[in-house]
Amino acid sequence: MFRKIFIKEVKEQLKSLSILILIVSIFLFYYTQFICDMKVDGIKPAPPRVNYSNENTSGEEQSYNSATLEELIEYTYKSMKADYELESILRIKGINMSYEKINEEQRQILAMAIEEMEKTNFQFNQEYDAFIEKVDKALGGNTIYSEENNFSSFMRTRTSNEDMELYNTILKEDKVTGAYGRIFADYIGISIGFFTVFVTAFTLTKDKRYNSNELIYTTSVSSYKYILGKYLANILVTSLIVFIVAGHATWQFHDFSMLTGDNISYTAFFKYSILWIIPTIMFITSLSYVLQLIFDNGIVPIIVQFFYWLHSMTPLTPQGVQPTKYFIRFNRVIPYSQFQPFIKYIYLNRILFTVFSLVLLFVAIKLWDRKRGDINNGFSFRKKGILQ
Repeated sequence: MFRKIFIKEVKEQLKSLSILILIVSIFLFYYTQFICDMKVDGIKPAPPRVNYSNENTSGEEQSYNSATLEELIEYTYKSMKADYELESILRIKGINMSYEKINEEQRQILAMAIEEMEKTNFQFNQEYDAFIEKVDKALGGNTIYSEENNFSSFMRTRTSNEDMELYNTILKEDKVTGAYGRIFADYIGISIGFFTVFVTAFTLTKDKRYNSNELIYTTSVSSYKYILGKYLANILVTSLIVFIVAGHATWQFHDFSMLTGDNISYTAFFKYSILWIIPTIMFITSLSYVLQLIFDNGIVPIIVQFFYWLHSMTPLTPQGVQPTKYFIRFNRVIPYSQFQPFIKYIYLNRILFTVFSLVLLFVAIKLWDRKRGDINNGFSFRKKGILQ
């Protein structure tokens, strides 16, 4: 009977609209946040064509936001001249940025762009943005001259040596994907923490909605088998979505490895998914079960967990065990040696929330058992073969 409940719940979940919404939401969040951030910032730093120094700022404070339009124009102009002379441009392929040889036609496009810059007096940022976007498209797209990528390159020029040193350390200690696996777990943990409740909040109440009370309360299956079967089905389906996304991220880094020749770990995204994200899924599911059984509806779990989700959003870097934060925030790309001081607190948190999940699951089983007993005038003891 346990197997039938488990399989039935998996099938129902896979056919449900809530799972479709979860899949779309997770992939949108993954692509717009994780993938797009990597495309903009780049994984492996590329040496800039032109050194830039802003006299008004220093160190990490130097950024695109602190540069004037005149400084942007000067930087772009010098970069185009250097690209024209060296006959190559920085192009983005997937999550990798590297210099690519250009043909004579593309070189002439740069020559015309340089000439246009010499004749044009850009008055507004919008004019400048439109100009570099036009150059990017003329060069075939995905170049450093796109509006989006130009900004990140501009920022990297101040610390290119430091960036390369950091990258080499990450490559040595984490095979690149270790560091990005932690960022992945941060991003996906946020989205899973928000959207999973919409899948789990109605798992137990939907049977009542489908007029299955008689079957629920008189079936020979025990309460723990009934709850556990549905619980494991919810965990499996949601975890499967996470693993599919982790597989896509691994594939992206596989292409990166083929282009750069740098080694990656093919297990990193799956490892951090299991260690960081699965406990979050378990906790959300257990808490949803308890709340929907107490309040006899699925709206309360959604409302409660929304505010709990907001509470868990900060800080961005773990400060101690954080026993009230149910997902891990860690949005820093750093090598393993710099991550090490946080390990103990992160894994104590994950162990703690795994225990919380099991305790709440036990409470849900007892609550369900009691509700089944209510149909027999409140008695929870059931005769063998009838309500056991």
